[in-house]
Parts: sequence; structure tokens; C-alpha cells
Amino acid sequence: MKKWSPFESMPEQYIGLQEVIKKQLEVTQTLLTEDQIEQINLNLIEALNKNKKFNIK
Repeated sequence: MKKWSPFESMPEQYIGLQEVIKKQLEVTQTLLTEDQIEQINLNLIEALNKNKKFNIK
């Protein structure tokens, strides 16, 4: 694509832009408490035993 070739003329800027885009796409990982982990495990075990679908969001 010729329209993007000017960005490649300055490699430092191109690398910097890639890093900014990568940071914007990052998703922070939420930490679960022991109670939340235990509840998810119980729900998974119940779903497996009863052949039910289980969604985790």
C-alpha cells in the first residue's frame, strides 16, 4: 500500500506507534477472590455433572 509508505520512512516513529496501539489493545486482568474462584469451580462441577452449558464472563 503506497499510502502508508511515508510512515515507514522513520522507523523509530513506526515502532513507537506500534507500541501505543499495542498498549491500547491491552485488557487488564481482574483478580478473583478465593470465594469467587470456589463459586466458579462449584458451578463448573455442577454443569459437568448435569450436562449443562456454563458461561463465564
